Amino acid sequence: MNGEKFRLIRLYSSMNQRDFAEYIGVSTATVAHIELGNRAVTPMVKSKLAAKFDLTDDFLSYVEKYRRLS
Repeated sequence: MNGEKFRLIRLYSSMNQRDFAEYIGVSTATVAHIELGNRAVTPMVKSKLAAKFDLTDDFLSYVEKYRRLS
């Protein structure tokens, strides 16, 4: 997962960076750095996302389609 997909999941969730960070249990700075491509999505962050979202291939395809529509 890259920063763009990470950002799309946040946008799909209709949250700002601060609320998204709180929801998944990371800092706002972490969210910002991942979205800017300055930090990788670590296995820990991926597991936190998986705990909150159903990160199936179908879901990620839906997120990609959402990006094209926005």
